[in-house]
Amino acid sequence: MRALFPSLPAVLLALSACGGGSGGGGINLGGGDNGGDDPGPVSPGVPLTNAPAVTAPFADNGTVLNILPPGQDDTGGLANASVPGPLPVSELGPVVEEVSERTGLVPALAAETHFMDQLGAYDALAHSPPGLTNDELVPTYFKTAEMRGPDDFPAGSGQTVTGAGYEVAIKRGNDRGVPHIFGDTRADALFGTGYVTAADRLFLLDVLRRAGRGELSKFLGPADFSFDRDIAFAAPYREADRTRQITETAEKFGAAGEQVLADVQAFVDGLNTYVAEVRTSAQLQAAGTSKLPIEYLALGVELQDFTPEDVHAIATLIQSIFAGGGGGEADNVRLLHALADQTADAATACRLWRDIRHALDPASSVTTTKSFPTQSPADYDDNICPLQGDFAAAYPGNAFFDAGSYEPHDFFTTEPCGLQQQTACPDPVVTGNLPQLPGTAPVIDILDGLLGGLLGGLTSNQTTVQPPLRRQATAAASPEQLARARQRVASLARSLSGLADGLPRQISNALLVGGSHTASGNPIAVFGPQTSYFTPQLLVEMAVHGGDIHTRGMTFAGLPYVVIGRGVDFAWSATSGSSDLTDIRAVRLCAAEAGEPRSGYRVNGQCKAFDHFTESWPARWNLAVPMDDPASVGQNFAVTRDIIRTDEYGPVFAFATVDGQPVALTRQRSTYRAELDTVVPFFLATRNDVFDAESFLQVFNTTTGSFNWFFADRDDIAFIHSGLYPRRAEGVHPDLPVWGDGTRDWQGFLNLAEHPQAINPSRGYLASWNNRPARDWWAADANASYGPNHRNDSLDRRLTALVDQGNVTRANVVEAMGDAATVDLRGQEMLPSALDVLEQGTLTNEEQAAVDLMRDWVAGGALRRDRDNNGEYDDDAAVALMDAWYNPMIEQVLPQLTALENVNGGNRMIMGRDNPPGPMGSAYQSGYFQYLERVFDMALNTDPRPYRELECGGPDGNCRAALRTSLATALDSLGGIANRANWDADEAGDRIVHRPLGLSAVPAIDWQNRPTFQQVVEFERRR
Repeated sequence: MRALFPSLPAVLLALSACGGGSGGGGINLGGGDNGGDDPGPVSPGVPLTNAPAVTAPFADNGTVLNILPPGQDDTGGLANASVPGPLPVSELGPVVEEVSERTGLVPALAAETHFMDQLGAYDALAHSPPGLTNDELVPTYFKTAEMRGPDDFPAGSGQTVTGAGYEVAIKRGNDRGVPHIFGDTRADALFGTGYVTAADRLFLLDVLRRAGRGELSKFLGPADFSFDRDIAFAAPYREADRTRQITETAEKFGAAGEQVLADVQAFVDGLNTYVAEVRTSAQLQAAGTSKLPIEYLALGVELQDFTPEDVHAIATLIQSIFAGGGGGEADNVRLLHALADQTADAATACRLWRDIRHALDPASSVTTTKSFPTQSPADYDDNICPLQGDFAAAYPGNAFFDAGSYEPHDFFTTEPCGLQQQTACPDPVVTGNLPQLPGTAPVIDILDGLLGGLLGGLTSNQTTVQPPLRRQATAAASPEQLARARQRVASLARSLSGLADGLPRQISNALLVGGSHTASGNPIAVFGPQTSYFTPQLLVEMAVHGGDIHTRGMTFAGLPYVVIGRGVDFAWSATSGSSDLTDIRAVRLCAAEAGEPRSGYRVNGQCKAFDHFTESWPARWNLAVPMDDPASVGQNFAVTRDIIRTDEYGPVFAFATVDGQPVALTRQRSTYRAELDTVVPFFLATRNDVFDAESFLQVFNTTTGSFNWFFADRDDIAFIHSGLYPRRAEGVHPDLPVWGDGTRDWQGFLNLAEHPQAINPSRGYLASWNNRPARDWWAADANASYGPNHRNDSLDRRLTALVDQGNVTRANVVEAMGDAATVDLRGQEMLPSALDVLEQGTLTNEEQAAVDLMRDWVAGGALRRDRDNNGEYDDDAAVALMDAWYNPMIEQVLPQLTALENVNGGNRMIMGRDNPPGPMGSAYQSGYFQYLERVFDMALNTDPRPYRELECGGPDGNCRAALRTSLATALDSLGGIANRANWDADEAGDRIVHRPLGLSAVPAIDWQNRPTFQQVVEFERRR
């Protein structure tokens, strides 16, 4: 059996999907290096865009629609205490009564009105008929997203909230529960933002603030350590580091920084006003009026006040995990060593490495066709071989570590504690296996009774035996009820395990069409962030008005500003950029302390001590922990974080040798120690400092996280690729580690003109799906996905057709997005070439039947779609064959790559085989289908840019024979063509699952590869 709260840790990764760090490349960007003891990167000034005043904030300036499933509210109640079906409150009624009696607290039990009322509309697009019209978009597939004024709501509706010197009106009306916040002042509006965020995402907020510190296991126990490990790797801060970054905000940004700090404080005051109401509501009031999420009681965890440092922690998730790029230099060295062993020839190994990397592939999809050879270094040498002697002379700044010397640093470790023959737990307060927070420990006993002793004996393996209290009233529950309860605990538990793996690392898409090609003459945009799916969602929607703020859109729970949405006469969105703002440094080790050869590093000719600290805490067992193994029930863990940091080059993650000399490998991220700087573009956009395409470029280039930002208003569409991208020193190749000794430090950052950008491109549209932003912009060292095909090709094809057609409508662009959302990219891009190779010779009847089947599927768009909603894909047999064929195809056709998947027990490939449809939605960002298309085209002699070493079937193979063998394997696995009527693609396995971040869940929906929050925009007027 698994844990009661299955998904909580995975959610944390997604939060980082929002953007930006310390403001790079914007106007007034300072130069200077990042060396010495400077705690963070140089920050830009705040752009002055001379925006026209907003005099009519609620005017109708055009059409804006949006959707954010499953719904606005976060409490589904016991009726939705999920899989495999709804749980009648009557089954847990006795438990709730006993919880109330023994703790003095009453949890919220009833489902909130808007818990899942956007889920159906979101799902419906997968089944939409061809030929959508504008009139059909609302309410079938989207909701309207107007800027409503307070007078647009019925008199007496909503609520007025006061506290800590603020007063705000919150109205929800008939807008599917979206809160509209109205304050007299900016501070009132930010206070209201905090209040509604807590009201709609309270338990999730608690999870996220712990995850951003890398201390989720302090809160949820040993259910999942993935986020704690990720933060220890990327952003290992002390609490004092967070406080310092907060106080430095004003120093970096002057008056704007002072305002940001005031905004954050007002936001936190709003959060805590709601927390105070929750505490009051839970004190022996009726369950129907309680605001206390039941998760607090069931997990035995405490609801504490929020602080500005919590906002910093959540911003850290965004910046360190999702707003980055690069940092794969050490992986490239290990890959090169593996290739040298495989090929026994340095030149051959380097050529194959370049084939794998796709660093400058000219066939890759781009957002702007303009050339931007502006990264540093601008001259990217794609021919020189790091394994050969001339490399060191050409690139003396690189540190190529010795084969076999790589040694990971154990910066995060866990071990069982507290039982006989185990180490003592770090916290002496821990006396047993169960959480003992005041007023909540009895919950375990109550649930134990409900589940018929399922948790019995939890304390039997303690050093000091403390038999649990047992509830004797379980006879009231039937065997069937108990069986269902056990099944529910097991199914809910699965969501929490591996939570960090439930989020895509490259997110979001955008489709924008210029006004010269639309029916109205105004630009159209359909765009949004693709952040996987949770219950409640990581994202929360609101409209905010007060002082100079007038905005509506989504934010990540815990951030004070709308980060993607609309202003009074424009809208904006983003996709992940993944460009290179992280470098791996090699620092030479020295003994800063006598007898400790790893205690220091050499920089600027001196031996300097590492900043080395160790932190430990107990991860206490609770119901969030998987219970498959009875021996693990009740087991606490000791968690240790062993952090080694440099002042100049970030934290240490590994050790190695270079020419036999010991080094530490560190990770220098340009946004490290500058997470709060992410607020700048959102601070400006929400007060409508963006008013045209040029001001948009200025404002959103202050985002230092690696993102593609998009803009649409009445006249223009625009795009900019943001990020604090360093100017590297001479003699440095960006794919490999660089010496960190003071001689090869960064020389400032790229300016605005050097960032890929476009306004009203000549081809009539902008498209982005985490692809290469521009021609001649090389892929970051950790990114091999910019190859001969990309999922952005699905958007390019459809937008090109729409521009050629002309008179484009909003519904046309929505339909293009919806079609692309169901494409199997392997079928669209790679499969036609594979079929051409097969048909170069005679085929058997069975082979020809398979080829004909797949030709028909390709002609129909290679879709994984169930338009008639009958539970089977419309092209079920073709999808089944594609799935069965893909891995055998790789095994037979790409032996040079599969040999790298197991090198001394480790996978050295820098890209996975596939990114298939599944519960998180996002798919086909990368995979070997990119290599397959090109080697097939090479076999057909149709590719003008062939690989140097990678060949179909291997260096001595026969491409067509390898492909036929793989097809035979696939057909055999399906029972042959004669069994075609029984072939069955796993549509259910592809379905999107909103992972529960607590007790409530929603039904799975059919797969779509589309943004989680999505806007449809067509402005007709300006402010």
